Amino acid sequence: REKRCGTVKKIVTRYTKAEDLMGVTWVVGDLRFGREDTSWSIDDDWHFVDEDVPVQARGIRCVEGDLTITNTKSTVHLSPLANLAVIEGDLDISFNDQLTTLTALDGITTVGGYLAIVNNAQLTTLTGLDGITT
Repeated sequence: REKRCGTVKKIVTRYTKAEDLMGVTWVVGDLRFGREDTSWSIDDDWHFVDEDVPVQARGIRCVEGDLTITNTKSTVHLSPLANLAVIEGDLDISFNDQLTTLTALDGITTVGGYLAIVNNAQLTTLTGLDGITT
């Protein structure tokens, strides 16, 4: 797995900040980007970055948990995640007002859990998810 994911691991917690992801290739835990939806609670396993997908995430190749991108306000593309190959948990991309493309995700081959693409008003195609085989 190290060959595919790299060796720079980061265990994410609710205290992890975007700048802590600089140079990280392998995230251990659930990773979430966007704005908090206060209608439900987030347990301690979630890392919540209260911002759009930051450039500091550009080295991440593997997420050993879920990846959630929800309620972003200015994310048009997901280019900071262009190196991503494996998500061992769920991939949820939902309620992103300005998201127009998923093409940066074309390196993803594995999503171990469910895949949900919901209520992204400007998104008209799923191009970029073609490489997911499992």
